[in-house]
Amino acid sequence: MTTDIFQKINRLLATSSQRVGLVINVDHEQKLAVNANQAFRSASLIKLGILNDVLAHAPSLTQLIKVKPDLLVGGAGVLQLLSVKVLPLRDLLSLMISVSDNSATNLVIDQFGLAKINQFLKVSGFSQTRLNRYLMDTTALNRGIDNYTSPAESLALLETILEKYPIARQWFLNQQFRYKLPGAFDESGNGIQVFNKTGEGYQIDHDVAKFVYRNHSIAIALLTFGSKNRANTIHLFNQVGQLCATYLMQLAK
Repeated sequence: MTTDIFQKINRLLATSSQRVGLVINVDHEQKLAVNANQAFRSASLIKLGILNDVLAHAPSLTQLIKVKPDLLVGGAGVLQLLSVKVLPLRDLLSLMISVSDNSATNLVIDQFGLAKINQFLKVSGFSQTRLNRYLMDTTALNRGIDNYTSPAESLALLETILEKYPIARQWFLNQQFRYKLPGAFDESGNGIQVFNKTGEGYQIDHDVAKFVYRNHSIAIALLTFGSKNRANTIHLFNQVGQLCATYLMQLAK
């Protein structure tokens, strides 16, 4: 059964015209890797790197952070629509993950420092995950400056958070963007817990997820770039996620 699922997933990837990177771990053991160490434009997956640094170094998650208007941006999130003047760091981190709030992310970067976050990633062994600009900074993007990660590192970042920082588990468990890897079975009541973080941009679609069922788990990082048909790309995520979920439930019998 294990070989069969990986053969099916490999066939799905082979039919895709876009660049694809994939890592699948079953119960913490790597079972499949495709372009695992290639760097991809991260989109919102960079928030996994930011969160690791903050949870490792923040003196208190209750510290109050001033909401600076010049750091409020568009894209995903709700903070730019609110009238709050200050928020606890914990709430900013929750927004950064559960609704992928770009404004909350920028406030966190401003508080902890882009250079310090990158230094943490470097010394922690994440050589391909780099925070080079604020979220929605189109000026930097137009100059070719972007944020990066890889399938292997983005998955390691997610698993590190889930294992070391229990406070963050609810932020991922209540993730609002669940239409990619868990999209084919979400809301089905099958009992699988899903902890995930997506990323998207122009020709970019990513999802990094951990499915947990009873005493077994499958962790998946699927990163794509260069999609010519986004509906087909989302369908690829749904297919890979469904195959992994079906295998997980059979593994736990």
